[in-house]
Amino acid sequence: MFTKEDVTKLAFKIYKENKGVEKSVWRLAELCVTINNNAKDGYDIKPLETDNLILLIRDDVNGQLIHPSEDEIRKVAEIIYHENPSRSQIEWYIAEKQLLLEEIKKIIENNS
Repeated sequence: MFTKEDVTKLAFKIYKENKGVEKSVWRLAELCVTINNNAKDGYDIKPLETDNLILLIRDDVNGQLIHPSEDEIRKVAEIIYHENPSRSQIEWYIAEKQLLLEEIKKIIENNS
């Protein structure tokens, strides 16, 4: 499992990439929807507090990550965009969700 320090390091790396807000919002939405499609109550996961992710993997995930449609991502991106988060918030959440998704991928691969 990853730590707060891992999230901080990745968030700084994302910050240095200096992508635009729209691309960053889209990436965050993509990560959120992908996590939600593969984990029970995916939007409620607190990645720095959850020790046993294997129990959160949805029953219909069968050896491969379930990828969201562009429409699903767009809907979440619009919600995020209208909430007007700061750039640092977006980068932090991208880092957090990216690390969480990597953990979910490992679990799916190891249990297929």
